[in-house]
Amino acid sequence: MKVRQSETIIVNRSQIKFAPYNPKNHSKQAIDEIKRNFKNVAFLGGIVWNATTGNLIDGHKRLMALDVINKYDGSEDYEVKVEKIELDVKTEKEQNVFQTRSRTELDDELMRQLLHDIDYKNAGLDEFDLNYYGVPVPELENDSIANEIESLYEPVAEQKAFDAEVRKEAVKQAKEEIKEKAIEKAKDLTSYVMLSFDNHQSKAAFCQRFEINENDNIVKGEEFSEKIERVY
Repeated sequence: MKVRQSETIIVNRSQIKFAPYNPKNHSKQAIDEIKRNFKNVAFLGGIVWNATTGNLIDGHKRLMALDVINKYDGSEDYEVKVEKIELDVKTEKEQNVFQTRSRTELDDELMRQLLHDIDYKNAGLDEFDLNYYGVPVPELENDSIANEIESLYEPVAEQKAFDAEVRKEAVKQAKEEIKEKAIEKAKDLTSYVMLSFDNHQSKAAFCQRFEINENDNIVKGEEFSEKIERVY
């Protein structure tokens, strides 16, 4: 075999660290889907671990799903099958990005920061990706072109900030609407008046006067109002 291979080993969960720079987005829905697949089929591997730093290179969602299944909080260890590799920090970061096949899975701002620490070609990226993230291409010596790329990123950052404010305002408005509906519902629940009599004979006389069945315990207020108008 002319290609170096990773080594499949078993390590304790406590030996594995989530990479602090990891730019990959991990939604709860994606983690739940992986967790269900583990339970339906099995854990099929795919966790790539750098023994040099202890950081994950790939498989963050898989490990998160295993943590949920094993109820891991750091107090009680469990064993995990990993693909062990020994890399320096720069190469580790490059491989972290290289293992991701879709740009939509990456956080734009974290990627923008990370690209200053790595060789973008080793990470499987090209000049188009650098332009997308607003990072100057190293080969470009013309400062005006680099500045133009930087300016292209500004609307993206501004749009993200605007979207965040819109979401924040929408949540605030939704809370206000829920509060108002709850108040109205509470009013509806207390929209009644109770009458009491000393005895059944007094109740029967009252009901006869207003043409109400003496065996009824509840009378609609609107109906009673109409009866009063007819009597008086």
